[in-house]
Amino acid sequence: MGNPENIGDAYVAVIRPKNTASLNSREYRAKSYEILLLEVPIEGQKKKRKKVLLETKLQGGTEITQSILDYVLEATKPISPANQGIKGKRVVLMKKFPLDGEKAGQEASLYIVPTVVKDNTKYAYSPGCPVFYCLQDIMRVCSESSTHFATLTARMLIALDKWLDERHTQSHSIPALFRPSPLERIKTNVINPAYAIEPGQTENSLHMGYTALEIKSKMLALEKADMCIYNPLFGSDLQYTNRVDKVVINPYFGLGAPDYSKIQIPKREKWQRSMSSVTEDKEHQWVDDFPLHRSACEGDSDLLSHLLDKKFSVNQLDSDHWAPIHYACWYGKVEATRMLLEKGKCNPNLLNGQLSSPLHFAAGGGHAEIVQILLNHPEIDRHIMDQQGRSPLNVCEENKQNEWEETAKLLKEAVNKPYEKARIYRMDGSYRSVELKHGNNTTVQQIMEGMRLSQETQQYFTIWICSENLS
Repeated sequence: MGNPENIGDAYVAVIRPKNTASLNSREYRAKSYEILLLEVPIEGQKKKRKKVLLETKLQGGTEITQSILDYVLEATKPISPANQGIKGKRVVLMKKFPLDGEKAGQEASLYIVPTVVKDNTKYAYSPGCPVFYCLQDIMRVCSESSTHFATLTARMLIALDKWLDERHTQSHSIPALFRPSPLERIKTNVINPAYAIEPGQTENSLHMGYTALEIKSKMLALEKADMCIYNPLFGSDLQYTNRVDKVVINPYFGLGAPDYSKIQIPKREKWQRSMSSVTEDKEHQWVDDFPLHRSACEGDSDLLSHLLDKKFSVNQLDSDHWAPIHYACWYGKVEATRMLLEKGKCNPNLLNGQLSSPLHFAAGGGHAEIVQILLNHPEIDRHIMDQQGRSPLNVCEENKQNEWEETAKLLKEAVNKPYEKARIYRMDGSYRSVELKHGNNTTVQQIMEGMRLSQETQQYFTIWICSENLS
């Protein structure tokens, strides 16, 4: 494909997968791909339009691959953010098609240009510019006699659909098609300069057993770094395997098969009587096993304070996967909630087994005073979601319990309250103020998204957290 050819018509099919999972599937689905098509008016019919593939002329003496990639880049600049254009990974010649009419005896080549997997990038619509369409929707109406497509484009689309189907049956064919280009893979290669071959050394005589101090000196000499941090465990004899945190031994292991003749079957009357007391036994068992949960549930502040002094864990989940603060918030125990947060240092965003937070429980019960206490906590996450994707406000408006209207008002005010901001300084001294939408629980990934970097460039940046408390 890289050899010079004579002038000829080249049609380009720019395709992208909707997700990475479809690349490894042995079953071809047209709905997993999108294709770039151009709409042009039909001759003699101003209002009607037809779809065509991208078309360019190949000049003799030019490098075909680069010419087609440059053409795609220029053709897609008007629709892409910041006028960047779409960069293809490679150019693959799929098939040559004989032409009819005035160009009878000539051929038109169809080239495939795979590009990156579909992401959240929004492409603008621009008249006269190509647009991505779902390949399945296109193939449903595509035929050589269809008025929606140029005849040659329809033939090429049908051949492309068959070609993709065949490639999916071949192992590694589709992943190889969408793999990053060799040049991109080389750009992401990193070589440790501490292992560079020094002058006068041959590859066989190169000493690879550097100590941590030698590596530090080499990094400083070669990179001219202001600061060098090395792993203190490098070169040590410490074992890196994970240690066992807990060992549980089956007490019956090695005792052989049990004597089934000694098993006693209880009488039916005793069995029926015992079944009716199962619920009572479970309640007594819960009270004995989880005293902190019980005191929080009943709002017994004295017992709760006494248990906290004895270092009972505020994070322990009971058999229903609830923590003490979940009971206090659900049953509206104001003082118990305040004591768990202040004296027990309980996490205000502690989740239960269904990923519901204390704010969800207080909002669902319509306890406005407890909601206010939680919202005043510096570590509260106002936008936290449960397992079903519901916010505390959603839960409040669904349940409508007690003081739910006042509770909903507090939650709405909290959601609209301005966020705290953190300054993220760039290497050139400039900075951007990023909103901490999740308070102290804001992650580095969320901060990176606030920097408004593109998905492709985010991986090349990181954040340094500088504080005297870390020294």
